[in-house]
Amino acid sequence: MNILLRGDNLQLMRLVTGLILFVFALTHFLNTALGLVSLGHMQAFDDIRRPIIRSTAGSIVLGGALIIHVVLALYKVATRSTWRIPVWEAVQIGFGILIPFLLFPHIVNTRIASSVFNVEDNYLYELARLWPANALLQSMLLLMVWIHGCMGIHYWLRLSPAYRAAAPVLLFLAIVVPVAALAGFMISGRTIAAHIENKEALEQVKRLTRWPNDADNAALAEYRTLVRLGFAGVLGLIAVGIGVLHALRARVPKITITYAGGSKVAALAGQTLLEVSRANGIPHASVCGGRSRCSTCRVRIEEGLETLPPPVFPESVTLAAIEAPPNVRLACQIRPTAPLVVTRLLRPSSVGPADAGTVESDSSGTERPMAVLYVNMREFNDLSARKLPYDVVFMLNQFFAALATAVRQAGGSVDKFVGDGVIAVFGQKAGLEAGCRQALRAMRTIDLALDHLNSEIAAELGRPIEICAGLHAGPLILGRLGFGDSVDLTVIGTAVKVAFELEAIARDKKVQLVLSRDVAESAGWSLGPGQRFVRLNVRGHDGVIEAFEVARGRDIEPAVLAERPGEPPAPTHGPSTRTAAPRS
Repeated sequence: MNILLRGDNLQLMRLVTGLILFVFALTHFLNTALGLVSLGHMQAFDDIRRPIIRSTAGSIVLGGALIIHVVLALYKVATRSTWRIPVWEAVQIGFGILIPFLLFPHIVNTRIASSVFNVEDNYLYELARLWPANALLQSMLLLMVWIHGCMGIHYWLRLSPAYRAAAPVLLFLAIVVPVAALAGFMISGRTIAAHIENKEALEQVKRLTRWPNDADNAALAEYRTLVRLGFAGVLGLIAVGIGVLHALRARVPKITITYAGGSKVAALAGQTLLEVSRANGIPHASVCGGRSRCSTCRVRIEEGLETLPPPVFPESVTLAAIEAPPNVRLACQIRPTAPLVVTRLLRPSSVGPADAGTVESDSSGTERPMAVLYVNMREFNDLSARKLPYDVVFMLNQFFAALATAVRQAGGSVDKFVGDGVIAVFGQKAGLEAGCRQALRAMRTIDLALDHLNSEIAAELGRPIEICAGLHAGPLILGRLGFGDSVDLTVIGTAVKVAFELEAIARDKKVQLVLSRDVAESAGWSLGPGQRFVRLNVRGHDGVIEAFEVARGRDIEPAVLAERPGEPPAPTHGPSTRTAAPRS
């Protein structure tokens, strides 16, 4: 199942109803933006929308979506056991609670006025009533609805690579639409306000729109008050219910949850494990916000697995997507009823949206052929000896930024910064052959990037930064190693050690890169006349390695760097891994 469609039935209902409301809001705001042109254009577009949204089917769909979305949102608020949540989620919930206080009275002034009092609630009527007396509140409503909807869509779609690629354009549109709508509202509102200052014009507007009389206006005012009080009453009941629920939970014996290598906490009955972590201030990865769409909150159950019910939809779907073993569960879905000992498998600081959809290996490990590139700075000690600590850190960060950017643009993953060097891996998703070509592309980009970097800082250093690198490919063990909060995705194996040794040879040979024959053959690099592999004795490798020296990354053959048919394009952000540094 697509990662965007995962979730339980209530989550999917909230998603669908939210999308329906967002489409309505989008068309309404675009309609309002036509006020930048003229009131006639606003009304002409509204004449197209109105038969759809005011039809019986449209009214049922739109009204049902609004009621269901609000009810489900309030249910989620009422059943939440902790308010230690990400800031974005708190903002979205806050706007979701405030919106009805402004939206319901607006509905009374338009739809109820039209249905009950036969008012022609077109743009002429709405603008005459709203501007300027209610312009500020209406503008706040527009912004809150738009921000609430955009946040919901962003934190849903950010799991999709296609969305992340289109994010800059969508961000531009997300800014332009409300700005244009507010501008259209302001210009058309001021135009109408100036027009109806004339009493005869005002009377004409009232006739055209069948303006409610004094008695009808009084009734509408009463309805507006009732809907506000009614919603406030619902919120009050929910607040009381939350208080009672917490009081009852506090009287139930607490459950001990032990985090391997970390804390031991007391959990309330009914809390999910993710809520337990948040309530106790324990960092816990959760890219999708606890909606069971991603697997980033997953934990390995060390003790107490038998006390948990088996996973059901949607947890089973997500766990199946990552081929998780039986003792790995989603923290956002399990509700402990007995003591548990768990290990968090992903660190929050190392997980982002780009990683959420990646089928990563489980902590038990898997073997996968990949390319490993180790790039180091020459004569770092000499360069840093004459500099202040601040200057050294600045220089290294500039150097690391150039290398990391090149690696990620090529489709690789920065694995670790080791002193003044960088370890990167390629081919985790694209395969070994494509990974070797990616590594060579990265090496060429690094060499060219040094020209720009040196033009900025070489004068301060006294000489340009130079690099040496080793590149090898072979089977690597991919898994999660570490203890407690230091657990992370890691690659280990002979190929890592060989890459380190090839880097040392490149340093001795005064060249930028030494790559193994395995890399060259996998990348499809056939050596030309005068080029040959040399046999090298490499520590950590049985036998002899055949390798090839490259004076500069920019000298790599263009034919080798070219993408092959069917080769996946480089991602905008590679998944993060960590490599265990080889022992000397």
